[in-house]
Amino acid sequence: MRKHCPIAYSDEMASPLMSKGWVLTRYDQSCEFLQDHRTFSNQSSDDYPVRPWIPQAIDPPHQTAYRRILNPWFTVDAMRPLEPHLEEFADQLVGEMLANDSFDFVAEFADPFPTKIFCELAGFPGDDYEQIMDWKNALMHASDGHSRGYELAAGIARELGFDVSGGRPLLAAEEMAVRGRVGASIYGYLAGLIAQRRAEPRDDMISRLVTAEYEGERPLTEEELEDTLFLFYMAGLDTVASALGLIVQTFATDPAKRHEFIELMDDPTRLDAAIEELVRYHAIVLLPRRVTADTEFHGAKFAQDEGVLCPTMAANRDPEEFDNPDELVFDRVPNRHIGFGLGAHRCIGIHLARRELRVALQTFHRECPD
Repeated sequence: MRKHCPIAYSDEMASPLMSKGWVLTRYDQSCEFLQDHRTFSNQSSDDYPVRPWIPQAIDPPHQTAYRRILNPWFTVDAMRPLEPHLEEFADQLVGEMLANDSFDFVAEFADPFPTKIFCELAGFPGDDYEQIMDWKNALMHASDGHSRGYELAAGIARELGFDVSGGRPLLAAEEMAVRGRVGASIYGYLAGLIAQRRAEPRDDMISRLVTAEYEGERPLTEEELEDTLFLFYMAGLDTVASALGLIVQTFATDPAKRHEFIELMDDPTRLDAAIEELVRYHAIVLLPRRVTADTEFHGAKFAQDEGVLCPTMAANRDPEEFDNPDELVFDRVPNRHIGFGLGAHRCIGIHLARRELRVALQTFHRECPD
């Protein structure tokens, strides 16, 4: 597609984000697209049935105002004190895994590691971690091979009256119904936490949000609080877990690359470059946008309100930008990947994600080099 039809239209798209629309595959066009929020909006149309995740599904200038509240909590300096705790928890999880003859890396490390860390940062109670992970897996992994996600989603589908038998995949309508049920449960849970922090503030992100002000003029509304926490919930719990699963799977099938990583991982400069390359190689995010007005984009004629999907994994493998794009090159320079997005909506948790990936991979491979 990148070579023969780099901007393609599909009327049957296998994406939970949109059922049909345009797909971009080139790096330069993807970068241009992601930086033009006026033409390509991250804000859904008025009749979209889901409330917008703040600030991800809001466009500037309002998005900028929300980011201004949140940015100080996710700087490099703000993340640095987490390092000892990250190392301690990673050591604990690896020790528990190695006490057994075999283990499921995703279930026993990749899922709980970023989940617990983020829950502590946000202020979600420790006793709720298991339920929080189950909601996340049912919502995001009903049909992508995640065994626990499918098990949970199929159970909810049966509760809703669907005949899900024989382990068959959920149909689109069934999965949407499951998402609605789980999403409502999460929103109810978040509303309860907000009420608790209003009554008894703590030193956590929920309490800070409750007392934050939009543009210094007013407190955030209940809906704004819930929508912001819902975005944190979705992004903070799953992206690092999914990336870790892919990285370890690759290392398990390529011993030479695994040992190359182990040899460099105690050199901070080389390790930072390697983490960026692993994010480029294992990009996992599909970035959807809505066309705000009829426009022509590199020969393609987009109509108002059509959807456009930017798969970061396609842009990050474009040979016009990256030499040998399908190879892991740990010292790749330059490496202008878009694994964390680009433009106004670039990932706010980038410094936390990099730190979690670094600590997780170092800890795991020190104990399991082979």
